[in-house]
Order: sequence, then structure tokens, then C-alpha cells
Amino acid sequence: MKHHIGWSGMGISLAFAALAVTAGENHDLPKVDVPKAFGQLKPLIGTWEGTTQMGEKSVPVKTTYEMTSGGTAIIERLFVGTPHEMVSVYHPEGDQVVMTHYCMLGNRPKLTMKKSDNGSLTFQMVGTQGIRSRKEMHMHAVTMTFKDDKTLTQEWIGFDKGKMDHATVVQLAKK
Repeated sequence: MKHHIGWSGMGISLAFAALAVTAGENHDLPKVDVPKAFGQLKPLIGTWEGTTQMGEKSVPVKTTYEMTSGGTAIIERLFVGTPHEMVSVYHPEGDQVVMTHYCMLGNRPKLTMKKSDNGSLTFQMVGTQGIRSRKEMHMHAVTMTFKDDKTLTQEWIGFDKGKMDHATVVQLAKK
């Protein structure tokens, strides 16, 4: 049986072909204003490697950061290539910087930047967006501390049953 594309299918195909041809061209994108604090995340762009403690065991960690969406979002992949891999997306929301953490726990808590000073950024959950209730286990906060432009410490704070349950510290070096 022959399959016919038809005129509407052909139009869609031609539109995608035109998009593919122009996608590689340098177009002047509109300037998007982002909060100054968002700029503090740009040094993260790249690949980082290090370790974290899981129980008594030191575990290797690979984390990547990439800019996307015309410079308005940064994608973080933590524990790259492992069953524990998680993704966080950092982006401006009005005059604030927020991140949504797509967790291996199956939830996606939304955290807001609460503090940014020389060498340190702190994100904390406000409300319950991305979790079923305050009692659900979730990542509630993360503080990123830069010793220098190639050394990063992340301290992730996990909550369970409405209170702090654990802290996970990840030591990373930029590759």
C-alpha cells in the first residue's frame, strides 16, 4: 500500500526544511533582560567532576552545565550517566532566579535564589510547587560555593516529613 503525504503534510515538511536551512544562520535575537544574579550562574557552564559521600563510601560524580534558550536557561545534569542522574533547570522568573530540580525521587521541587554573595549562591524551596505535600521527601535547598573558578562545593538539603532529613555535599572541580 502506497502512502501519500498530501498537500498539508508536504507544507509541513517544506516548513521544517526551511527552518533547518535557516537554523544555522546567525540571526539577531532580541535582547532578553535577565536578573543580574542569573549571570552568577554562567561560570558553571562546562563539565565538572568530583565526589560525594553515600554512607561510608566516596562516590564519583560528573556534573555538566549548559546554556540554552538564547541564554535564558542553564541545564544542570548531576550524576551524569548513572541511575541517579538528575536534571535541574535554572532560569529567570521576573526579577528572580529559580530552578526546577527533576529529582530521582520522582518529584520536581521549585527553588528560588534566596542569597547570592561573593562566591556563594543559595536556592531554597518556597511553598510546595513540584511536590505533593510538605511531608513528601524532596530536595529543599542547595548552596553552591565557589572556592575559585575551578572549584565548586554543592550542599543539597533533603527534607522528609516536613523537616530536614539529610545534607549531601558534592565536591567538584571544573575540567
